[in-house]
Amino acid sequence: MKFHSVHGKSVTLTEVKSVASRSELSFCHGIVFSDQPLKVTQKVSFEVKTTDAWSGGIRIGVTSVDPGKLSSSDLPKYAIPSLSKREGFWVCPVSEGIISSGCKVTLYINNKGQLQFFVNDVYKGACLKGLPTGKPLWLCLDLYGNTKSAKFVKADDAPKEILARGPEAVHAYEEACISGTQPVYRTRLMLVGQDRVGKTSLKRALTRQKHNREEEQTVGIDLSNSCSFSNLHDRWQMAIQGDYEKEADMQEEQKQLGILGGVIGLEEEYHKALAENIVKELNQPKLRKESTLRGRAPSRDSAKSGKRPFDLESVKSTSSVHGVIAHIPEKLSHVPPEMFTDVPERVVQLVEEMLDKGREPTTSKNQPKLSKSSSFKRQSSVSKPLVSEATPSNSQDSDKTNIEKKVVLNIWDFSGQSVYYTTHQVFLSSRAVYVIVFNLCHDLHTTRSENSSMDEWSTLEYMDYWLRTIYSHTSQNSTNSISNNRLSPPILVVGTHRNNLSQDEVEQKRLVEEKFDELRTFMMDKPYTRHLITPFVAIENDMEEGEDPQIGELRKMIKEAASEEPYMGEQMPLRWLRFEQEIAKLVAGDATHASYDQIQELAGNVGITDEDEIKIMVNFYHDLGLLIHYGSSGTIDNVLRNTVVLQPHWLVDMFRSVVLAKPKTDKWSFSKDKWKTFEQKGILDDSLLEDIWKKVSMQKPVLLGLMEKFDLLCPAYTQANQRPKYYFVPSRMTSESDVDKRPYSDNTNNAVFYVNFAGFLPDGLFYRIVNRTTKWCIDNSGKEPYCLLKTLARFFLDDEHDFVLEMAPRNFHRIKIVVMRVSDVSETNDSEQTNLSPKPSACAKLRNFLESSLLELKESWMKRLTYYTCVECPCGRPCYLHGDDACKEEGCLHYLDLDECLANRIVCCDHRRVKTTSIKKWFPETHSPVFQGQILPSIDLEESYGNIEKHGPSLPLWVKGAAKLLSSGEENQDWLALAKLMGHKESQIEEFLEDLNPSLALLTDWIITSGNTSLSVDMLIAFLEKMNRDDVVEIIEKANDTNKDPPQVFISYQWDSQDEVKALRDKMEKSGYSCWMDIGQMGGGDFLSAKIDQGIRNCKVVLACITPKYVVSHHCNRELSLADLLNKTIIPIMFEEVPWPPPGGMSLIFSQLVYINMKGVGGHGGTGIHADLKDKYKEIVQKLMNYIVPDLTKYFDTETVISKQFSNDNSSITSEIYSPPIATESAISYQGNPEVRQHHVSFAQQEDHFLPPPHYQVRAQTPVSQSCVCTIL
Repeated sequence: MKFHSVHGKSVTLTEVKSVASRSELSFCHGIVFSDQPLKVTQKVSFEVKTTDAWSGGIRIGVTSVDPGKLSSSDLPKYAIPSLSKREGFWVCPVSEGIISSGCKVTLYINNKGQLQFFVNDVYKGACLKGLPTGKPLWLCLDLYGNTKSAKFVKADDAPKEILARGPEAVHAYEEACISGTQPVYRTRLMLVGQDRVGKTSLKRALTRQKHNREEEQTVGIDLSNSCSFSNLHDRWQMAIQGDYEKEADMQEEQKQLGILGGVIGLEEEYHKALAENIVKELNQPKLRKESTLRGRAPSRDSAKSGKRPFDLESVKSTSSVHGVIAHIPEKLSHVPPEMFTDVPERVVQLVEEMLDKGREPTTSKNQPKLSKSSSFKRQSSVSKPLVSEATPSNSQDSDKTNIEKKVVLNIWDFSGQSVYYTTHQVFLSSRAVYVIVFNLCHDLHTTRSENSSMDEWSTLEYMDYWLRTIYSHTSQNSTNSISNNRLSPPILVVGTHRNNLSQDEVEQKRLVEEKFDELRTFMMDKPYTRHLITPFVAIENDMEEGEDPQIGELRKMIKEAASEEPYMGEQMPLRWLRFEQEIAKLVAGDATHASYDQIQELAGNVGITDEDEIKIMVNFYHDLGLLIHYGSSGTIDNVLRNTVVLQPHWLVDMFRSVVLAKPKTDKWSFSKDKWKTFEQKGILDDSLLEDIWKKVSMQKPVLLGLMEKFDLLCPAYTQANQRPKYYFVPSRMTSESDVDKRPYSDNTNNAVFYVNFAGFLPDGLFYRIVNRTTKWCIDNSGKEPYCLLKTLARFFLDDEHDFVLEMAPRNFHRIKIVVMRVSDVSETNDSEQTNLSPKPSACAKLRNFLESSLLELKESWMKRLTYYTCVECPCGRPCYLHGDDACKEEGCLHYLDLDECLANRIVCCDHRRVKTTSIKKWFPETHSPVFQGQILPSIDLEESYGNIEKHGPSLPLWVKGAAKLLSSGEENQDWLALAKLMGHKESQIEEFLEDLNPSLALLTDWIITSGNTSLSVDMLIAFLEKMNRDDVVEIIEKANDTNKDPPQVFISYQWDSQDEVKALRDKMEKSGYSCWMDIGQMGGGDFLSAKIDQGIRNCKVVLACITPKYVVSHHCNRELSLADLLNKTIIPIMFEEVPWPPPGGMSLIFSQLVYINMKGVGGHGGTGIHADLKDKYKEIVQKLMNYIVPDLTKYFDTETVISKQFSNDNSSITSEIYSPPIATESAISYQGNPEVRQHHVSFAQQEDHFLPPPHYQVRAQTPVSQSCVCTIL
């Protein structure tokens, strides 16, 4: 924000127009404006400088008149009353005592049209009301009287966690701040690193506790230590006293810790805030008296101020005691008793202490003592006070004092054992200072034998793992400045056991520098380098006497790093702090969780009654990691929605008890087989949980829900409303022990692609992917994984496909995906099996799921996750390392970006140009269906056979061009191959041969008999791509591009319902509405995302095809959000029953809309489901007509048609999609060939070959009325 060039004649602006100064020779002509309008809820802050040479305070207001349309000569001497009398100006006078030199004033307009007013982040009230928020409003200031300048400064935004949750959360936070705020200085100190490198000893050294050479291993996460430090000195105060501290001071120290110091600290934080407000009120009349004694005349503003100050009201409103006057000491007998009404005794004590020190505490920045009146007069344009004449006096700025700020550190000591890493990542936070600890005596490149659980990682690999983990989960810009070159959170690197390197100090120093140089070289150009705080520190925890001086240097570095974090000093609403205090009391009483009703009751006890504010507040503390609550409207599980976990570390212990569970040594146990299954296969029987969680059995539903939420386990398949009998726990999967039982074989027909994670794929991420994949397969098909191993799993995809997820060796950071076409033993033999290739739709379906899951994980858990989908390059580049022309070693393979391959016919690798035909065959291309309405003119196919060109002279050129290329095609790539692929029988092909142009007859027949819509063209393109006829596809696409009108209707759907949606699209296009839908099921990638974005932006109406899977689909939510943001008309169409409005983010969009129900039709009136569907289609068309004018030139007959010529043919006309036979039982095993399913059951139906949909075989058409249907039947 800057000042406008139009201003009063006594005002001068700096070159960048951020500071406006009034001449010291004048007390008026100081009107200035902002250079841009204020947005509703946008905070604007400016710093005020004052002078004692004049009296009278600043005037604050807004105007709906564009300052650019004014001139400096138009501006009056005073804003009040001269300017405020004009239409479109609202100005309020502020008493000079409320703002002193150096104060920061903050303003914002709320949704109710009130101009909210803060001084040094202390709320003073609404200075203007009834403002027209529908008009642009510019800020208007009058630098009058004692105000000599104003400087725009950065406003304190709401915490980033609040901002991330949207405008509603910001509004609730701002409203809560009105009752009073307190700056909060707190963070975490996270100690991470390998096992047994001295993390716990370092914690003891930092907190001045004696070194313990017999220190036990940390189990899970240790949160037992908290401390604080001041910005004025280097001494750290401990919440839990060290051996060097006096234990008698423990309770007092806990009070100094504030919010993270437990119940005592929380209560003290709240009491201090109340006491500070009271002391301000007591100091104001004192300062006024001192001002009068100095000979200064009070301003008329001050003299007329008769209102009770705002701060006292806020104190009363936030007190937890009602109607009680605290005991007032003799020293405070001069204080009006009503000032201590509803005030706890501790607050009175603090007031007495503060007054004895002769100072006034502040809640934010340096704030001098205020004079008598802390209020201002609310002023509207109707009634305005008299303006006092300025009175000269001596000029003197207020002195600034350095205010003490205490930063609270809550120390988290993470266990170094790798088995805990899966749960550790759940609790990483960006609001922390991290210390990576390693042992200087360990070689950086040598593995340690005791770390076999992590594949024997070296020290360097461990450090890299932790640094990448912190970067991926928590990294964010420390400031929004362009010049910012540092990322938050800060990370310090500390080496321990320094004295064990050498007894000689010179040699010791050399060895330390050698280690650190090696680390710097390794970390160079890594993504996490901008987190690192240098220099690295070498310490010794076990000193014979005293403390290692480097420990003091480390404390100083931690202090400086924490103090610079952007969240330090955030203003927290006082009533939210009081809520924290109530939560801390529950935790002190060993409460681990509470119901949401209890949370609402606690909030009500501290004056928080608005349900929206409670929800926002609980979500905020969830984002901070102080609470855990998944209570959004999208949470289906009522138990999870109604539970709030109060102790996150308790949750760590519960997770750990499952991840590390081991059987008891009881020879009479009847659960040995179940424990064996759990240890060998990662399958956890439900009865074992009763034993593992014996002490918390009542919380079992909540714990299971949270473990499922964190992707730590997946329930097995169950019938509706039944409890799972067992669970899959991916982190307990074992390594493959028998290579002969590998769950798949290499086959050239398999579709193989990869997800590359750009250098970082932790085991925990792979486990989460496997867990989500298991749940997806169970939800979609009821099929459980065939095989689960530590780095490999095989799943059921559909009746014809399986797929495998295989994690490459840890140095390569990628997942291999293998999609294989499978058949049943009863249908084919091994030789036939080898010729089966997976269908493109199956590969696209799987890719869509994987990329959607990774995107959700990125947004909710791993913010800096980087990945891309790729394929192995088929160029055959020679390998000089192994002397092989097509080396298949993992380290010798190179890859091509899959999106680039699908978007281009030729790509280049380092070796040569590569045709992408062999890669494209696995995935269907996405085409923009710009062909609109009727594709070809009406032709009587029966009469035109023999000479299609003569009877169809108006056929488009692209059809003729495509036919010409097909006529000259090679064997298996000409029109004959296309006809067979389409499913035409020999008798039909012979009829095409009788035509003078058989390829043109084939294309015309196909388009007209398959509906004559753009869907017909899309299907034709799919066939041509299977034949690798890119030249024909190119002709069709060029003709497609010449149509300039974008589709009018965008169809948003989840592609499991694609068959029904295709029918909907076909009906709409036949009614004259052009449609866009992702017919190809590309399932991800930048290419498809761009097409979807273009389709939504260009359309007029969005048809949302609602199913349960649509509601939870991340892609569908994004499509609908974009459509809503662009104000597109949305028509919801329910294909499967869901609650209305659907739970989750869609509820906000759908709540005011009426849906069209495509289910619940048929079974009445004799017409059945087909007639009812026809009525539903008509209803959709009628709704579309309200927003889109159909192109009647492209409207054509939509009645059912049947061929006279083929009425006696064996095939019948139907809209049903062919589906392969389904087994009556799901028991499947693999013997011999892994691509063949062995079923021990019979099939209700068996076919020797694939029967294409019957309408592929129909050519001539004749309209049939409804009465004919009965005759045919």
